[in-house]
Amino acid sequence: MTFTIRVSTGANGSAPLGNTPVELGWAKPATPLGDPGRLIAKGTTSGNGLISFSFKAKPKELQGGKFYVSARKGGDYFFQQNEYYGIQKYDSIVSAAVHVPSKATLKIIYRNFNPASSTDYFQCLPYFFTYGSTGIPIEMKKPGGQLRNTHFFPGDGAFTQLELTGTTAGDQYTYFDIIKKKNGVRVDVRDSVYIGKGQTKTYEVAF
Repeated sequence: MTFTIRVSTGANGSAPLGNTPVELGWAKPATPLGDPGRLIAKGTTSGNGLISFSFKAKPKELQGGKFYVSARKGGDYFFQQNEYYGIQKYDSIVSAAVHVPSKATLKIIYRNFNPASSTDYFQCLPYFFTYGSTGIPIEMKKPGGQLRNTHFFPGDGAFTQLELTGTTAGDQYTYFDIIKKKNGVRVDVRDSVYIGKGQTKTYEVAF
């Protein structure tokens, strides 16, 4: 069996990510009995972000469980692991594209939440994409480091300004799902901002 792996970063995986440690393994997590599996191979990508592993799969690895490819570039990047199911042939050739986003900082300033009815609602949910994902939510925190949801109900109380900060993907777009519901009238907006690796971007949204 052969896994041909391309590791990349940036918007749409446009930039190859060389010199990146990669691991290939198999596992069968299950309840109550699972199989922790094995680390099959590990290595480092070439300058063009490519690496290939050839190996002989064990019979049980073709009957269930998952193969996985993980890439860990370092503290300036997110850890990424892709999983592959349903591989049943010894001579399978698998092309694996692993997107490893770099890190950037997102600051959202929420303004003027002053609910007038019990059904009013305010949301600005930030997220970013990797290959095949439906959007990875960004964990946002108050200036003191406490985790905070990115949506607000009347019971949360009115405020003039609230600042939240989180780590997002660099060299690509961060997206926002915004909902403003006032007196029974709901408005949905989708927006985005591009943030470079290591940069900080402030996004302001008012109720």
